[in-house]
Amino acid sequence: MDSQAYAPFLLTIGWVLWSLLALAAITTFITSLLEHRLRPAVISVVIFTPLLAIIMVPLVLPSPAQLWIISGIIVFAVGCLLVIILPIGSISRMHVVSEQEKVDERDAVFHRFYRLKPGTAEYTAYYRSSPEKEDFDREVRQLPKLAGPGSATYDPLTSTFVTATFEVLDTLTDDIDWQPETLAGGRIETSAEDFTLRIKGFAKYLGADLVGTTQLNPAYVYSHAARQGPWGELITLDHPRAVVVAVEMKYEMTRLAPDVAVTTESANRYFDAAKIALIVARYINLLGYEARAHVDGNYKVMCSPIAVDAGLGEVGRMGLLINPRYGPRIRLAVVTTNLPLIQDEPVHFGVQDFCEICKKCADCCPSQSIDSGQKSVFKGVQKWLVNGDTCYKFWRQRSSDCAVCMRVCPYSHPRTNMHNIVRWVIRRNKVARRLALFGDDLFYGRKPLQKQPFPPWHQKSAI
Repeated sequence: MDSQAYAPFLLTIGWVLWSLLALAAITTFITSLLEHRLRPAVISVVIFTPLLAIIMVPLVLPSPAQLWIISGIIVFAVGCLLVIILPIGSISRMHVVSEQEKVDERDAVFHRFYRLKPGTAEYTAYYRSSPEKEDFDREVRQLPKLAGPGSATYDPLTSTFVTATFEVLDTLTDDIDWQPETLAGGRIETSAEDFTLRIKGFAKYLGADLVGTTQLNPAYVYSHAARQGPWGELITLDHPRAVVVAVEMKYEMTRLAPDVAVTTESANRYFDAAKIALIVARYINLLGYEARAHVDGNYKVMCSPIAVDAGLGEVGRMGLLINPRYGPRIRLAVVTTNLPLIQDEPVHFGVQDFCEICKKCADCCPSQSIDSGQKSVFKGVQKWLVNGDTCYKFWRQRSSDCAVCMRVCPYSHPRTNMHNIVRWVIRRNKVARRLALFGDDLFYGRKPLQKQPFPPWHQKSAI
């Protein structure tokens, strides 16, 4: 059969591919402008315009080799598509390599600077047992407090709002060890399915963007109390199950990191997560079951690994939970309980593989606190380590909780159609993850600008 018989079909497929590429170009350009990102908008024009012109030439100019060129373009496009979308290879997971050990909250950086006061018995006891930390901690104590006067991004209007939010949160969460009681004269009995449905429904009604349930791993309960309660007391928490709630941090605010505007957002999202967890915990109490909320400033458990077990995401290189929808732009709270609940399954969507090659958070970290190398074993778990001490020191210098790692993470992009497609592609295989990383570096930069060209606001108006 004459090859010319296939010409209309090949031309049609060629024009379809050209139209899809043009649609991708337009989508990238418009999405970038809507996100107030100038660089990807400009680069999309620079890349797609000549590419579209080159592909159009064999479509509109007849030549003896026209059909061969169009066929080559089609084969190349289909091949690239298959390489990207086929689920090739396995997805790496975080591994528990030995018996997990509990973490002592007394070593946590927030405990040391919020609870320990020079001259107190607690202060003396801690630094007698951990003398290697005393000189560093003494130096940090000389720095301005978070959102306090004298630091790099302090502003009397914005910073005071942050302080007000955390002070109210501390007041609300100071004493939250409530006891079960019932309004109906006895414990409410129903199925675990029904309880789970109610708990998740009420949590989302209260504003949770994500809710998960899981069996509580005792290794994720702190060994000793520090920031709240009798200092150094052995923590006993025998609740078998946990509910994890997460709220999204607004992209428009986190992109202003490391200025105080991101701390404004962080404080308010911690407040939202605490509100949800406190009400859910009290609701469970009134059903006749034990429940305890673990919220900012008053934790007895570590939220991120429990959230992993509850199916809310994976812990990435930066040490934060990364969710398939929101990336690391979330704040967490946990409710532990003996209420019967159905357990959610953990999710694995390529974070371990992507973080292995990306390293953008480590490269951009102002304090170089994120490990850019291979994983290490900590408390029985193979993971990337983050230096919480140097991270917190930069917080005090900057008067904000930084969040540069959160801002530059490719998973942090807003949930537009374009970024959702990239998220879906990243799940597929290692080739797709490398291509996605190359594209993110190309369009958004390996080390994004500290100050974005859009929008024309600053920290005073960011709230």
